Amino acid sequence: MNKMLDLHPREVEFVVIDLETTGFSSQHCQIVEVAAVRFRAGRIRKKFHSLVYADFIPYYATRVHGIDADMLADAPSLSSVGEQFLEFTLGSVFVGHNILRFDLPFLCNGFGVSPHTPCVDTLLLCRRLFKNSGSNKLSAVCDRLGIKSQRFHRALDDATVTARLLWKLIQLHPDRLTSLESLLSNSGRI
Repeated sequence: MNKMLDLHPREVEFVVIDLETTGFSSQHCQIVEVAAVRFRAGRIRKKFHSLVYADFIPYYATRVHGIDADMLADAPSLSSVGEQFLEFTLGSVFVGHNILRFDLPFLCNGFGVSPHTPCVDTLLLCRRLFKNSGSNKLSAVCDRLGIKSQRFHRALDDATVTARLLWKLIQLHPDRLTSLESLLSNSGRI
């Protein structure tokens, strides 16, 4: 990892992750959809996506992401998806919008990901780069920057648009985001 810290962001292999869940608590709620987009130098190289079986999905969660019990009836188990996810993400720096407070705790509990995994959190990055610019939720930031998405609150769509957001931020701030270390120190943790 130490050698990677000096790399320019265009040289780093990122995996942008997004989850949809049955609620906010990683201790009491379940993952119902997982997506990861492998990306480097602004180009998406591979995509991973799966629904995940859950025992129960509350109405309020379905209202947010549109995933209901019928959609999950034949979905693979968390452990099956976890094996594929870990293989897909191996050796990459994680990226996500609010990954440190939301996605990473679910990944730690559900898939055994280390809580010390290097992560670039685009929500924290936007808060630092766009002080006093209004909301930094994913849809608001994308709207301000002209990044289009077909829909929000579905894992693959959000992971894809977050990859485009990260690349746009790198391009808009070439003097501040000069290395992986600068990205991590401005948005996440090393």
